[in-house]
Amino acid sequence: MDIEFDLLGNADDSIERSIELIAWGDQQHEARRLKQAVQAIAHGIELLLKERLKRVHPALIWENVDKYPSLSARTVTTEGAVARLSSIGGIRFVERDIALLRSLRATRNAIEHYAWTTTKAEADAIVGRGLEFAFHFARTELDHEYMDYGAHKDGTYSTLAVSNPHFENAVTLRMALAPTTESEPSVCPVCRARAVDPISKGCRMCGHWQADSYDDDVPF
Repeated sequence: MDIEFDLLGNADDSIERSIELIAWGDQQHEARRLKQAVQAIAHGIELLLKERLKRVHPALIWENVDKYPSLSARTVTTEGAVARLSSIGGIRFVERDIALLRSLRATRNAIEHYAWTTTKAEADAIVGRGLEFAFHFARTELDHEYMDYGAHKDGTYSTLAVSNPHFENAVTLRMALAPTTESEPSVCPVCRARAVDPISKGCRMCGHWQADSYDDDVPF
């Protein structure tokens, strides 16, 4: 049997593992469950960011783009991915998400490379806010759903919300602060940056204009 995970599938596996640990992991030791959930969501988010970078250009996943596609070379960190998605991909990250990603990576590093001391409340907050960001980013930037912000047929969504109030609070806050869709730039089909002006339909990154923004019959 062949075992294969593409970048998005690899992210899915980690994020779904985090969901399972929070929504259905009550039989496990509490500290172990939360530690594994933090590792899983941090890993999943990093891969989601890389998947979005890949859709701009696959070489951007590598720390040194000249090393693409060598698997022995280093790929970008979470911070590097956010920086490139902001400057090249035209994606705007709100400050609270940047702070979350920075803290999440530091926590994951502490767990995997040294020692980690925390409280249950803090661990719950890390995982809950991380899951909400993953859901939001996957839906808005990758057109990929984990679970709708509504009923879920097997009850996972409602169980997750009850098990981790930080997740539900983050969902509510995101909705309350969401900008109007009319003012948001869309993704350019040419350079894949989220940089198409909603009024002019021109991409501020590559200069491409959307087909419906001009009339081909009008001569220059």
